[in-house]
Amino acid sequence: MSSHMSHAPSCPTRSAALSKLLLTALTAVLMLSMAVSSLAQESSTDLAGIKDYLIVHGSQMQTSTEAIQADAQAYFDRIQHVLAEHPDENPYEHLWDEHSDELVALLLRAKQSWILAHNDYELVEGIVAGVPSLAYYDTWIDAGASCEEAPDECVEWTLELNDGRVYDSPGNLFHNLLETTLWGTVEAYTAMAADLDGDGQIELGEALPEANMFVAASAAMNQATTEMNQAIAGWEPNLEDTFTALLAMLPTMGEYFEEWKLSSFIIGEDPRFVAQTRLVDIKGIATSLDVIYSYVGVRVAEQDAALDEQIATGFDELLDFLDQVYAQEQVGVAFSPEEADFLGTEAQDMAQSLAALVAQAAAAMALELQP
Repeated sequence: MSSHMSHAPSCPTRSAALSKLLLTALTAVLMLSMAVSSLAQESSTDLAGIKDYLIVHGSQMQTSTEAIQADAQAYFDRIQHVLAEHPDENPYEHLWDEHSDELVALLLRAKQSWILAHNDYELVEGIVAGVPSLAYYDTWIDAGASCEEAPDECVEWTLELNDGRVYDSPGNLFHNLLETTLWGTVEAYTAMAADLDGDGQIELGEALPEANMFVAASAAMNQATTEMNQAIAGWEPNLEDTFTALLAMLPTMGEYFEEWKLSSFIIGEDPRFVAQTRLVDIKGIATSLDVIYSYVGVRVAEQDAALDEQIATGFDELLDFLDQVYAQEQVGVAFSPEEADFLGTEAQDMAQSLAALVAQAAAAMALELQP
C-alpha cells in the first residue's frame, strides 16, 4: 500500500482537505481528552470533601485515643507501684483508700476521652464501614463480635496482656473491651466496684478497671485508630465506593435499634452500650451517609433532578426522625421495648425506601458496585 501511494499522482486539493480533516479530528480528540480530564479532576475535587471529612474526625479521634492510652498507662503504673511497695495488699483497694480523688479524676477524664473518640468515630462510621477498603477497621474498632460468638462477623486478632493473659479475637475495641472495662460491666475486666461520685451508692458504671486489660485495650485502640487513619489517607474517593457505602449502611438502622432496646437504656441485657445511648451511634451513621450524599447528589441531579430531590428529602426525614427520638430520650422519656421495636421498624422502613432510591440512582449512572 505504501508503494502504491508513493507512485500516485499528486492531488493538492484532496491532500489539503485530508490534512484539514485530520487536524479537525485531532483537535476534537484533544478537546475531548481535556474535557474528560477536566471532568475527572472535577469529580475528584467534588468527592475530596468526603475524604477531608474523614481526616478531620479521624484526627480528632486519634487525639482522644492517645489521651485514653496515656491515662491507662498512668493507672497501670500506679497499680504496679503499689504492688511493689505493698505486695501483700490488694493494690486497687490500697490505691482507692489512699488516692481516691486522683483515681476519680483519672477515670472521669478517660471516660470523657472515650466518649469524644467514640462520637468522632460514629460521625464517620457509615463511610468507614461501607467503603470496602476501609470496612475492616469498623469491624475491629467498633462493630465486630468475638470470633467465638460470631465467626462471620469478627476480625482475627490477638490481645496480649502484661500479666501473660492472651485473648484471641475478643471482639471490637470500643464496646467489647474498652467500654466494658472503663464502665465495669464485664467482671473479668473489672478490679472492684467503687463509689466514684461519692453519693454513697454504687451504680452502673462505677468501678475501677482491671489495669492489665485497661492498658492493653487502650494501646490496641490507639494502634487501630492509627492504622485506620493511614488507610483513610490512602483512599481515593470515587462514586463506586460512595454508593456502595450508602447501599450497605442505610439498611442497618433496624439492627442498631435492636441493640438500643437490649442496652441499659431500655432492657439492660447487654453489658455494652452503657456509656451513651445507642441512638448516638444511629444518628452518627445516618449523618455520615448524608455527608456522602451531599457530595454525590449533584451527579444524581445531572441524571435525574427529581430523583435527587427525593433522596435529599429522604435523608432530611430520616435525620429529623432520629433527632426527635434522641431528643425525647434526652429529656427523660423512658421508651418501652415495644416502643423501641416500633421506632426501629419505622426507621428501617424509611432507610429501606431511601436505599431503593439510591440504588435507582446508581443504576441510572451505570455504576458497578461491589456486592
